[in-house]
This record gives sequence, structure tokens and C-alpha cells, in this order.
Amino acid sequence: MKRSRLLLLILTIMITGLLKAQTYNIVIKGGHVIDPRNNIDEVMDIGVKEGKIALIAKNIDEKDGIQVVNAKGFYVTPGLIDIHVHVFNGTNLDQQYMNGPNAIPPDGFTFRVGVTTVVDAGCAGWRTFPEFKKQTIDISQTRILAFLNIVGEGMRGGPFE
Repeated sequence: MKRSRLLLLILTIMITGLLKAQTYNIVIKGGHVIDPRNNIDEVMDIGVKEGKIALIAKNIDEKDGIQVVNAKGFYVTPGLIDIHVHVFNGTNLDQQYMNGPNAIPPDGFTFRVGVTTVVDAGCAGWRTFPEFKKQTIDISQTRILAFLNIVGEGMRGGPFE
């Protein structure tokens, strides 16, 4: 019994040591980093820890990352902003962009192309903004900023505009 406890203790220490050996959750290797805020425009490596950029350097050891991503030949930038979108989507088929079928849900189309923030171009008006906020803004992972339409109903279409 004592031997099995000792073996378990040794295994626990070894596993803990291995987990601590990796400094970053993700190491992005060899991408062309463009970061105007920090005046970076060259091939660099990026260390990501707990969802945040922890280090940008010329050469981060692959062993420091739990996951390593080869970004050679790709550009790596901070999240982009799309300044004209229509994301107040819904199922009201008699409406256009305000809770209607012509707008799209943002999360399915943003992150995969590097966009982290969008600006809705006036789908909602002052009367419909609370619904837009509850239905789309509050539940999206994408950061959504919104212009309010001058029309109280928003971009509903037809006689409302």
C-alpha cells in the first residue's frame, strides 16, 4: 500500500513538473507580425498565455508552448474592426435588416477572418435598440458597436423608412 502511494506521489510530481515546463498555452511561430501600436512590422513569434499575448519575440522556443502554430507565410495582427455590418438578424421575413433575414449573426463570420469588433450600420433605431442589445449584442462573443438609425424602428424596410 505504501509503495502505491509513493508511486502516485512521484507521478503527480512528474506531471506537475511537465505542466509547469510550458510557459505558454500557444506559441505562434514565424508569422509576419503587424502591430502599429507597438511599431512592429516583421517576422516574429508570439507567446499566448491564458488568452492574452504574453510575449512577442524573435525566437520563442517551441518547447515553451503547449500548442505550437506554424504561421510562416501568414500575417498576424491584432483583431480587426469591420466598420460596416448588419448584424441585427432575425426571423421577421417582412422586415429587412432590423430583426430580419438580410442581417447575419456576427460570430459565424467574424473570428475566422480575424475580425474581433464590428460596427452595425444602423439596423436598430431608438425604439428597437433594446431588443437588438438583448438578442444580439449581449450574447455575441464578437464586440458589437452600433450606430442608431434616425428612424425609430431602424432598417425595417417598406413604409417605415
